[in-house]
Amino acid sequence: MKIAVIGAGISGLGAALALAERHDVHLFERDQRFGGHANTVEAPGERFGLSGPIAVDTGFIVYNRRNYPNLTALFEHLDVPTKWSDMSFGFSLKGGAYEYACDDLARLFAQPANCANPRHIRMLLEILRFNRSAAEELEGGALEGVSLGDWLIARGYSEAFRDRFVLPMGGAIWSTSTAQMLDFPASSFVAFFRNHDLMTGLDPAQRWRTVDGGSREYVRRLVQALGPRASLGVGAQEITRGPEGVRIRFDDGSEGRFDQVVLATHSDVSLGLMADADAEERARLSAIRYTQNRAVLHSDPALMPRRRKVWSSWNFLSQGAAADAERPAEVSYWMNRLQGLPAQAPLFVSLNPGVEPDPYAVHGEFTYAHPLYDGAAFEAQAGMDAVQGRGGLWHAGAWLGWGFHEDGLRSGLRAAMALGARPAWARETGAAMPDRFAATAAE
Repeated sequence: MKIAVIGAGISGLGAALALAERHDVHLFERDQRFGGHANTVEAPGERFGLSGPIAVDTGFIVYNRRNYPNLTALFEHLDVPTKWSDMSFGFSLKGGAYEYACDDLARLFAQPANCANPRHIRMLLEILRFNRSAAEELEGGALEGVSLGDWLIARGYSEAFRDRFVLPMGGAIWSTSTAQMLDFPASSFVAFFRNHDLMTGLDPAQRWRTVDGGSREYVRRLVQALGPRASLGVGAQEITRGPEGVRIRFDDGSEGRFDQVVLATHSDVSLGLMADADAEERARLSAIRYTQNRAVLHSDPALMPRRRKVWSSWNFLSQGAAADAERPAEVSYWMNRLQGLPAQAPLFVSLNPGVEPDPYAVHGEFTYAHPLYDGAAFEAQAGMDAVQGRGGLWHAGAWLGWGFHEDGLRSGLRAAMALGARPAWARETGAAMPDRFAATAAE
């Protein structure tokens, strides 16, 4: 079959690679680079006395083998170099007046005054209670249909636990405001923490890895495997389905006709491309909203916790006593620790900085859209199989899962496998697409 894949983030790249084994595949990317959130930038190493530029990731950064089985398998298939990383969390509120980090006792009490701070002590005890009991409630079904905010109130958790731990962690992980985190389904929140080993105390069993040389290394290898089937600077303008296949009108006015099309774009972008979306497709695709997050690559330590002892891989920052209820989360990633970069070149990626870094220290600025998860979004996700393959149109994207790289790759593989692809390297892809769509696609 002649198949078009629209969008060259991890979802589209994975789908195209899998489909290329059996079909005539054409991958189209409107941007001038492949990769989507896999965006490696070169920082000026010469400024710090190094011999050349330093490759730094600004979007996708880390993964682990247990929770990213397909990504791990893809990296092994493409012989992508990887190395150990670190996943530690630091918190800095009131502009640094209240700080702690999570990975050992000394850093939990990096501020000596917190040893006698009853709110801090209670928060730590509640973290232990959360780690012990929340998973049991999840298994017992007690969290179904309850928002995170309502569940915290019902279980008697303190404001300190909510504002200084749960909401900052959630805001940092999902790049969203704390007000929006309060509406997050409690069952989904706890399930994610359990599955990603975030409820096992100070020494989680799961170890994280990063791509040596930046995520561009896997993108380059994958695109090289696709060869001329991958095109940059070619954007789709409109998609129309008909009895003779799927017609794509491109930005330059040209048209192409395909047997099947995989839309590996954000759901709102996909809906905007579909000239003939029906009511169900519109309802499901429009139910998932997005937040725009500004990412700045820089070398200004003023956007890190005040106490060097608190510096962690992920650092949640707020100028107030708690996270800002309306603004997207402010997070600074310490890239030297995350990616093993030279210590003499301090490098940070700050998401939605509340204080602007020194302009001289800025090496790049980017905007990333992340799915906003609430009850409506999860309900829309659950029903997406009903519209997959309709009229020869398939949907893929990290928005179909938790919003992470593995979710994007898994969704691309599911679409490809419904179209007959059987990549030997693929691992866990979840439930199969509905039989009627798979059968139709295979014809």
